[in-house]
Amino acid sequence: MTDTGTDITKLLADAAQGVRIEYAPVDAIVAGGRRRRNRRRYAGAAVAALAVVCTAGMLTSVSPHEGSGATSVAAEPDAVPRPTTEVIASGRLDGKPWTLSVDVWKRAADAREAGRVWDAMEEAEYPDPQRAGGAGGPELADTGWFFARLKVGERLSFVDDGALSAAGDRRVGTSWGTLAPTGSGWFVFGRTAPGVQAVTCTWDDGRKAAPRLRTVAGTDRRFFAIEAPAPKPTAGQPRCTAAD
Repeated sequence: MTDTGTDITKLLADAAQGVRIEYAPVDAIVAGGRRRRNRRRYAGAAVAALAVVCTAGMLTSVSPHEGSGATSVAAEPDAVPRPTTEVIASGRLDGKPWTLSVDVWKRAADAREAGRVWDAMEEAEYPDPQRAGGAGGPELADTGWFFARLKVGERLSFVDDGALSAAGDRRVGTSWGTLAPTGSGWFVFGRTAPGVQAVTCTWDDGRKAAPRLRTVAGTDRRFFAIEAPAPKPTAGQPRCTAAD
């Protein structure tokens, strides 16, 4: 009689000798898992970056780049009017720097805009309730306006203002000014009519000077400021005329 148990044991032992046992590739499995996590992480970062780009694009569409000339959604027509400002002269007085600048307010398109410009001027500049025809500035629908201001150190002072008429004459308007409250450091501020290319100023002692004319965006008039000798007590307006 055959010993069945012994035969089965022997068969299993013979079969086991032909089996090749390999260990699981633990390092490879771990590395693969890391790669899958990294891919998911990179994909998530890419989606987030795309969302940021899309958001930035939407913001750009309503907020223009500085200096681009474009306007934002809420910029017009209710934005507060602003002047164009240009420094036309500078120097030093007793160690303090000084500058003389001109603000140019463009002519308003209609009576409604004239009122807005007038309000903005009264807020930003030296106030005068009678300027430009009084409250609402009706004259601003026909002409722009200029303001000249002096800054010495941290001190600001009003110099002159007036309408920017489009008349094509050759007149030169002038006014005296001083750099210091004590009356020292005299200068002449002036503005010309359109078409004037050069100006000559004649002082009380007979000397002459040719100030440099400066342009300001928003008007075809020119402006100047030039240091001058102290005028005589009886002197009238500075004698500055358009050169031939």
